[in-house]
Amino acid sequence: MNSSLQKAWDIKIENLSSGYKDVTVIKSMNAHIPAQKITAVLGESGCGKTTLIKTFLGLIPIKSGKLFFADKDVTALNEKSFRIMRRRFGVLFQDGALLSSLNLLDNVALPLMEHTKLSKQTIRKAVLEILDLVGLKDAAYRYPSELSGGMRKRAGLARAIITEPPLLFYDEPTSGLDPITSLRMDRLLLDMQSYYQHMTTILITHDMNSVSRVADHILLVKDGIAHFNGTKEDFFSSSDPYIKNFLEQEETQKQNHVLPDNPEVRQALDAWLES
Repeated sequence: MNSSLQKAWDIKIENLSSGYKDVTVIKSMNAHIPAQKITAVLGESGCGKTTLIKTFLGLIPIKSGKLFFADKDVTALNEKSFRIMRRRFGVLFQDGALLSSLNLLDNVALPLMEHTKLSKQTIRKAVLEILDLVGLKDAAYRYPSELSGGMRKRAGLARAIITEPPLLFYDEPTSGLDPITSLRMDRLLLDMQSYYQHMTTILITHDMNSVSRVADHILLVKDGIAHFNGTKEDFFSSSDPYIKNFLEQEETQKQNHVLPDNPEVRQALDAWLES
């Protein structure tokens, strides 16, 4: 199923503005997301990075400017044409977004069941191959409630890549995972990028350890614009004051997770637990 010969897609953003009703969040942004790379979209809370991804997915309207996927101007497409293009997107949501009433095999099979006329036998074979790729073949007949958080993430990834999309979007792929499982997820992302060589990957994350491990390219969003758009190496070596401050804040937040200390509350809880 390796699709290295498929056409790779890049994303070009030209003076793009988007947002909610009267509120413009993305403000005349210019940036380029290279094909066949993993791009991490970073930024402080409220900076516009989630709005940008929702704009890519067509969930938020474009107010002005242009957006190109593989040199095709999205803003020139009608709704039907964009829906057809969006079929080529893979999306991994934070919790995997699995349907609780379906087992893992049927969850991953959904895109092929809904959008193709392949036989059940062909779909089952394809799904089992993908599940084997993400290390979940033995869990094919389990239900989401029977899976750990890391397994649900991998299951969501399997469903996102079952159609071998040229664009793959991740929303916080390592959030809620312990350090070991996060490391395994990062390795899996790198494996997927190596296996599907045509694929362009965009991930939103606050996990700077993950960024340093998997990202090729960085798009740092600040106040709705692209404050930085370039290679990971240039980002981490930048002397830009905002970037340096951003990295220092991220490091400080990792080191300064102080647990609350309220003796009065603790004593009351101890008395209740012992009663």
